[in-house]
Amino acid sequence: MINSKRIGRQLRDLRISRGWKQKELAEMVGLSRPAMSNIESGKRSLTLNTLNRFCEVFNVDISYFGIETSNFDEAVDLMARVEAIFNSDELPDDRKDDLYRRIMQIYLDSKK
Repeated sequence: MINSKRIGRQLRDLRISRGWKQKELAEMVGLSRPAMSNIESGKRSLTLNTLNRFCEVFNVDISYFGIETSNFDEAVDLMARVEAIFNSDELPDDRKDDLYRRIMQIYLDSKK
């Protein structure tokens, strides 16, 4: 599980150590300045894709944020596969909706 508050503090510390303003970092990763502020304060959760963009900008491994690399690689692979399914024309929209509901149920069950 991603600890948003801790990672937000780590991102803020990295940004400050580079002498960057929130707006500068936000632009580098494709976010708004208010979104960047919410991430740093822990008010906004991060997706693995967004966290990966921060890793690229700061040139740090995902493990810097306490996430095991093997788990991250598996999650990124799964996300790429799901994205390919949802972007495909081969699966009808009603099947995509059903698949989305099933994925969300798995996610919600994992939060219990």
